[in-house]
Amino acid sequence: MRMEPADDAIRAADRYDATYRLLVFEGAQATATAFDLVDVTLEDALDAAARMSGADERLWSLALVDEDACRLTWLSGMDYRERPGTAVEWRRRARMQDRYLSRRSLRGLPLVLPDGLRVIRLFPEWVHGLPLWESFADPYHLTEADLDLSPVLTAALIAWNDAWGDRSEEEPPPAAWASHGRELWRRLQAELEGTAEVRPDFLL
Repeated sequence: MRMEPADDAIRAADRYDATYRLLVFEGAQATATAFDLVDVTLEDALDAAARMSGADERLWSLALVDEDACRLTWLSGMDYRERPGTAVEWRRRARMQDRYLSRRSLRGLPLVLPDGLRVIRLFPEWVHGLPLWESFADPYHLTEADLDLSPVLTAALIAWNDAWGDRSEEEPPPAAWASHGRELWRRLQAELEGTAEVRPDFLL
């Protein structure tokens, strides 16, 4: 997030007629139902999102409609049918998934997305072992016994995490560490295909 000083005296005429686009996604194919919320406040739009999603029992996103430019400005989440390509998009997808999985956790349901996949997060920590985590699960930190990974990839992931941890907090990560992480992420996703979506949280 970036916060900058602003001159509130410099602005055009105020408007109170915002239109919001609410998307609610259903099922393994993320079939979307769209609603336009006209002449409502942001609070009203968020209340509608909670109601139409069944209090996060379905994935949802919310955007501000710019009717003049025929475009959406995403306020929460994004179009879940689109594969993320940037760190910002991954963060938005993560927000949608986390509120959905949190709701399932509270209801004692399996921690899987509507398509049946788990969400495995890849990021380093000051611990020895795999840099893999599953939010809302017990255990949160995953071990070799929790995933059916090849020994070669398991060793590479542990070495990658150790390379990050074997330094002081003031030191930058080793050269090419991030690019190596991207390679490991692709390999990990390939090995867990059909089981989990791997989120590259180390890039976020």
